[in-house]
Amino acid sequence: MAVSDPHVIAEFMNSLEKKLDVLRESYAENGGFEKLAAESAEAMNGGKYAAFISVCDINTRASVLRGAGDSPEEAWESACRAAREYVRKSGLMPAWVKSDVTVKSERVTFTKLEELIAKSRNEFFRRGISFDDGMQTALIEGEINGSRVITYKEHKIELTRVNKRLSACGLRTLTAFPEEVRLFDCRSFFTDGGGVYPLYESGNNCGRRIISKFDDKTALEVIETASQYLENMVGLDGKFEYGYYPIFHKEIPGYNILRHSSSIWSLICSYRLTKDKFTLNQIQKAIGYMVANTFKKYPDRPGVTNTVYLAEKSKGEVKVGGNAIAVIMLTEYMDATGSQRYRKLCEELGNGIMELFDKRDGSFFHVLNFPTLSPKDKFRTVYYDGESTFALARLYGLTGDKKWLDAAALSAERFIREGYEKYRDHWVAYAMNELTKHLPEDKYLSFGLKNANVNLDRIYNQDTTYHTYLELLCVTFEMYSRILEQGLECSYLEKFRAEKFVETIYHRADYMLNGYGYPEFVMYLKFPACDMGGFFVRHDGFRMRIDDIQHFCGAYYSFYRNYGRLEELRNSFNKAEHEG
Repeated sequence: MAVSDPHVIAEFMNSLEKKLDVLRESYAENGGFEKLAAESAEAMNGGKYAAFISVCDINTRASVLRGAGDSPEEAWESACRAAREYVRKSGLMPAWVKSDVTVKSERVTFTKLEELIAKSRNEFFRRGISFDDGMQTALIEGEINGSRVITYKEHKIELTRVNKRLSACGLRTLTAFPEEVRLFDCRSFFTDGGGVYPLYESGNNCGRRIISKFDDKTALEVIETASQYLENMVGLDGKFEYGYYPIFHKEIPGYNILRHSSSIWSLICSYRLTKDKFTLNQIQKAIGYMVANTFKKYPDRPGVTNTVYLAEKSKGEVKVGGNAIAVIMLTEYMDATGSQRYRKLCEELGNGIMELFDKRDGSFFHVLNFPTLSPKDKFRTVYYDGESTFALARLYGLTGDKKWLDAAALSAERFIREGYEKYRDHWVAYAMNELTKHLPEDKYLSFGLKNANVNLDRIYNQDTTYHTYLELLCVTFEMYSRILEQGLECSYLEKFRAEKFVETIYHRADYMLNGYGYPEFVMYLKFPACDMGGFFVRHDGFRMRIDDIQHFCGAYYSFYRNYGRLEELRNSFNKAEHEG
């Protein structure tokens, strides 16, 4: 929020100056602007240098001030002068300040630019663009994607959108696109006054702070902030604020009771770590909302175990996956709190799953109409199969009743028979991990490992953050550790690429931070404070939805829980390689 009080503005100017000094020192620690010029001279391909200072008050989209020159030093001084003038005139608090100085630049035809955009996923063109050779109409990557300058869905860049952004920056607008543009990368740093962070210069990590090693401390930090973000989305009635597209802060319409339940599950996992009373209060409110959406098949049977379904009332549906996630979440809650409050409800929801289970082949009927409970869809999504099997195994752990375990095993036989590893499904991993706690047979253990092993290369190289992949890996690691520690018979073990497996877990854990609401990312969105500390899906307009946050939290929770064993195994591989 801008102010006009001269004393406050003087404080803001002092704050800005300190941050600019810290940022300049960061370049100096890396050899200074002279070294930067020498190292980047060839990569600049004769282009002018440009520097950019992004200033954000936390509450509104960052303003980007810029300067150009024949050297990095000249460009830097020009950008700093522009930033000082902007803060002095606008009265904007410079809470976050980010600096970018060009280190690579090349001319390409406008046609080539459109080809590159057409090949990019939404919000995945990760370079700056200047529409003139003098860098007077240059836009950095963060503001291009954070302001939706590119029309990704139509695979093009439109003059009206570019001019809207140029005008907002106080730059001259274009009458037409030039035949050639300059694409560029920057050496960048970010400061919030408390520290300064070097950022990745290019590629899909572009603009994110560099972390030397992803460890349990990093995992815990993101779990805590994302869980706080999620618990603050729980309303007085226990219903979550479903989500929004943060570029323009557009609310996502509709609701999904299955995602509601799974989001509670991640809050329970967070509660296990923090024992925070507010978190528990939000969990209990959200559970109450879910329970209010359950439906008894036989309403006139008081005191008798019933068959219960979780209803998606707005869509007139009952989903087997909805019952399954409710069971998974409620059993987690009871285990975390020592309560038995929902034991009967879990069994009744389990009865609902069993009514949709075909004992002849181990399949599930996926969707019924509500409230008639007439058949609707035999198949909706492969996820429901893994969710339901996981829930059945959980019910066995809760009750000791063999009917749940037998059904889970029969479903797992179908996974093996029909090659479910092809789906790269995290719910299948959860199901096999839970099933083998009670039924550690070779065929189930081997399939659980295969589900990860045959997909390692695809998972490692996935360009999106794809949060469920890390869930799949870490849950499988839990099962793998049990095989080793208990000496369980598993014929697939000799085929299992354990070193690649562990390497992929660490790689994905770090790479997934490209979907974390770091301030250097969210400062270019409409309301940065609303997005900080959560998780987003970049290729869907930075979508922030409750289930996205849930999956990120679930993945990092599993990583955190298994970190000690992961480190031990990783170190053993490193030692063997060194000795070899």
